[in-house]
Amino acid sequence: MKISSLAKLSVVALLLSSLAACSSMTRSQKHAAIGATAGGAIGYVLTGGPIGTIAGAAVGGVIGAGR
Repeated sequence: MKISSLAKLSVVALLLSSLAACSSMTRSQKHAAIGATAGGAIGYVLTGGPIGTIAGAAVGGVIGAGR
């Protein structure tokens, strides 16, 4: 039970620190990060493996940065 609470606290701390890091990013960088995240998730869902995740993140990042 204690490990689970520590894991949850760690995830929350990581999430908050990553959100704070995005405040100094340009609009293009933010869109690239969102695109890479979405592309990686979709790539994983479609292929179920690391190659699809990496390819999806790359394509999503490029598309996101272009907007």
